[in-house]
Amino acid sequence: MSLTAPTGSQPLPRSRGDGSDASAGAPPTGAVRRVLETSPFPILLVSLVGIVLLSVFGPSLVVGDTWLTLMAGREVVEHGLPSTETITTLGQGATWTDQQWLAQVLFYGAHGLAGMRAVVLLDVLLVLLALAFAAATARTSGASSRSTFVVGLLAVVAGPWGWTIRAQSAALPLFAGALWLLVDASRKGVRRRTLLVLPVLVLWANLHGSVVLGAGLTVLLGLVELVRSRRFSWIPVALVVLAPLCVLASPYGTKLVAYYNLMLVDAPFAPILREWQWSSPSGTTALFWLLALVAVGLLALHRCRSRLATYELLVLAVTFVGAVQAVRGVIWFALACAAILPVALDGVLTRADVDAPRLNRAISLASLAGLAIAILAFLAHPASWYVSDWHEQRIAAVREATRDPSTRIWATDGTADWLLWRIPELRGRVAYDVRFELYDQATLDRIVDYQARRRDWKSVVKGYRVVVVNDAAHLRAFLSEPGGRAVYRDDELAIVVRP
Repeated sequence: MSLTAPTGSQPLPRSRGDGSDASAGAPPTGAVRRVLETSPFPILLVSLVGIVLLSVFGPSLVVGDTWLTLMAGREVVEHGLPSTETITTLGQGATWTDQQWLAQVLFYGAHGLAGMRAVVLLDVLLVLLALAFAAATARTSGASSRSTFVVGLLAVVAGPWGWTIRAQSAALPLFAGALWLLVDASRKGVRRRTLLVLPVLVLWANLHGSVVLGAGLTVLLGLVELVRSRRFSWIPVALVVLAPLCVLASPYGTKLVAYYNLMLVDAPFAPILREWQWSSPSGTTALFWLLALVAVGLLALHRCRSRLATYELLVLAVTFVGAVQAVRGVIWFALACAAILPVALDGVLTRADVDAPRLNRAISLASLAGLAIAILAFLAHPASWYVSDWHEQRIAAVREATRDPSTRIWATDGTADWLLWRIPELRGRVAYDVRFELYDQATLDRIVDYQARRRDWKSVVKGYRVVVVNDAAHLRAFLSEPGGRAVYRDDELAIVVRP
C-alpha cells in the first residue's frame, strides 16, 4: 500500500528500516513475536526509561502537584464533583471547575490499593505507554528501529518534569494514541477507524485540559484532508465538527468554556508560575532547545522533509509553538517528535535495520526482563522510600502547631496540598494552594507581594498564626516578632508559630 504524499500526488518513500521489511519473506508469525524481532531498539528505549524512573527517580516523581491530585481525588470521592471552593481561605466561595476530576480519582484509587508505591508505579506505566504509542507511530509510518530509538531518547530528556506525578500523566498515552490514529490517517487516508479518536477525546476531556490540543490536532487533520482531496467527505467533516464538542463531554458541560478561557486565554496567574511562561533558553529548557534544533536541522533537508506528510509538519509546528509559549507545552512537542521525526531521520541515516530476528528478539526479551526485575525491586521498597523527599517531621510539627481548630496556616504553594492531604483537618484553614485559577487578581497580587516582600507584605498573613517559610529573609522577619518561634527547621523550610 502506497503512502499519501505531502502534496497528495506522490507516494511518501518508506524507510529502508521499516519493520515490515525485516519480516518480508519470513513465515507468518504472531504479532508479538514480529514486534520483538523487528523493533528491539524502541523496546529497549521504553524499558530503559522504566528502569531508570523506577530505580533512580521514583521519589523525585512525587511533586507538589502529586498531592493536589490525591487531595482533589479524595475530595471528589468524599464530597462529589466540586463547583465552589471550600478548601482554602483565600478562595472561599470561588468557582471551582475541577476539569481533571477523573485523573484525580484514578490516582486516588491507586493510592487506596497500595499507597504511594501504586501511585508512582501508575505514573511510570502511563509514561511508558505514551512512549510505546509514540514509537509505534514512528514504526508504522516506516521509521527504522534505530532512528526511533535515537529521537525517542532525545524526546525523553527534553522535558523530564513532564514525567512527574500529576493529572497530566493520565493524558500522556491519550495524546500519543490519538496522534497515532491521526498520523496514520494523514498517510493512508482517513477511514472509519480514524473516528476512534473521538471517544479518546471524550475520555481525555475528563482527565486533563490538554484535550484542547488533542481536539485542535483532530480538527487540523480534518481540514487538511478536505483541502487535499478537494471534495466532500463525511469523515473529515465529522472530525472537524465533533472534535470540539468532545472537549465539553464532561459533567461540567458548557461551564468548561469559561474554564478554558481562563486557563488558556486570560490566565492571571501566568506571570507567577514558571511552567506557564515562555520557554526562554536556560538550564531547564536546554535539552528542549536541543531537540528543537535537531528537528529544524532535519526538516531543513529536503530528503528528510519530503518523507513527512503535510499534516505531520503542521503537528510539529503547532506543538513547537505551544512549547515555546509555555514550558508546560514542551512535553507535547517531545512526544510529537518521538512519533514523527524518526521517519525524517532515516533520510540521513539511510542504513536499514539489521535483519537478525534472533538477535533482535534476544535484545527485546532482555530489555523486558530488565524492566520486570526493576518493577519487582521497586515494589520491594519500604513505604517511606517513595516519599523520602517529603520529611515526616514537618507533618508532625504542623499537626502539633495547628491542634487548635481555629488556627489558620499560611503555607507555600509547594507544601499546601501535601499538608491538606496528610492533615485533612486543615480543610478550610490553609490560605491557598497551587490551584491559582481559583483566585482573583487582587488575591494573586497579595500573594506576590508577600513572596517578594513588597509594600506592606506582612499584612497579607495577618490572622495566620502558623507560617511555612522557605526564604531566609521571611524567616528572620517572623522570628523578630515578639513571641515568634520556629517549631521546625531544616535546610529547605521552617515552620514558624507567630504570636
